[in-house]
Amino acid sequence: MSLRALGYLGANAVDLKEWKDYACDVFGAQVIDEGPDQLKLRLDDKHHRMTIYKADAPGPRYFGWDAGSRAGLANIVERLKRRGCDLAEGTAQESDDRQVMGLVKVNDPSGNALEIFYGQRSGYPFQPARPMAGFRIGDMGLGHVVFMTTVLDEMLEFYGELGLRMSDYIIMRAFGDAKAHFLHCNPRHHSVALVPGPYNVFHHLMLEVNGLDDVGTAYDLINARKINITQTLGKHTNDHMISFYSQTPSGFELEYGCNGRTIDDEDAWNIVEYDAVSYWGHIGPANPAH
Repeated sequence: MSLRALGYLGANAVDLKEWKDYACDVFGAQVIDEGPDQLKLRLDDKHHRMTIYKADAPGPRYFGWDAGSRAGLANIVERLKRRGCDLAEGTAQESDDRQVMGLVKVNDPSGNALEIFYGQRSGYPFQPARPMAGFRIGDMGLGHVVFMTTVLDEMLEFYGELGLRMSDYIIMRAFGDAKAHFLHCNPRHHSVALVPGPYNVFHHLMLEVNGLDDVGTAYDLINARKINITQTLGKHTNDHMISFYSQTPSGFELEYGCNGRTIDDEDAWNIVEYDAVSYWGHIGPANPAH
């Protein structure tokens, strides 16, 4: 058994209203719950996919990975125990907050806080905050996350133990020819990417939508609001995603794109190495003054 998908994300922010405006007005997320201390955002029929917590400092808080079932979670827990990982069972309050049946917490070798869960609850159909064709999530999960890491080998071994498989590599010329590793656990081209570097840092979350018009509309809205675009509109070499990047109110970046290719036939997939990140575009920063 292996992880099924990236299921949800939690992040800290100083200003919840700034996150609400950014996520809803620009990207089309739906507010499902709002209070003075947290903001929950829905992107599909799951109760919520993102929780933003009011905090003194911005940053990522946790990454929720779907084990698929109670038995799947138990299997992963046993594997992590054999590795000597320090695990903690989530409380009933934490499970209720995430709207899951149960979860276990563990840090990956870079110190990223993971929550491995089962039984993510669904609700009524997604109602976007602005007209759009919706997010491409479903069984492929929330999207993907990218980590820079000082312990690449340990991270590859850890996520490999959780069932993630190699998709391909990219030589990052802008980072001293560092080799980025892209891993998948379902048909999405990658659910996590690992880049060796001098720091342990969460770089970005990718959200995929169903149409190019939604990407273009968001791009115009980002520019109109003078939100920091960290990479312009472009097309990636490996997953073919047409996307742009902007800085979230939590400090990390958000990639917003469409047309990502999938790995539908594991046996027929060829692992290759690319010498460029993008075919075109993805130039940044676009709005350095903002």
